[in-house]
Amino acid sequence: MITVTMQQALNFRNAYNFFNSIKLPLKAAYKLTKIKNAVEKETEYYAEKFQEIVDTYAKKDEDGNLMYNEDKTQILIKDGMIAECNQKIEELHTLEVGIENYNLTIEDLGEGIEVTTEDLDALMPFFS
Repeated sequence: MITVTMQQALNFRNAYNFFNSIKLPLKAAYKLTKIKNAVEKETEYYAEKFQEIVDTYAKKDEDGNLMYNEDKTQILIKDGMIAECNQKIEELHTLEVGIENYNLTIEDLGEGIEVTTEDLDALMPFFS
């Protein structure tokens, strides 16, 4: 079992999409898929808790719909609650979760795999 933060689990889930689109050696594909399945369970919890934070701190109109800034890129937070909301989100991102250790190694990925440093960074906590 390895311990990662919820943010690291989310980063892995995003990087998995890159690896899912290329052919990998069987061993690497197997390990990445097993990690993805374990991460998905944790990110489901994240989605539930994040929704609770939104429900608690977001401004809503008279019909109960979320209110957004002018360019619709951010949910508006209730007056005087921004710091508390940000703290709750930070607590959620830094929450430590246990993921089964599948002993992923760089060698598992094989030769010829080109990745961005961002994708590699997302995998780093899962390498043994």
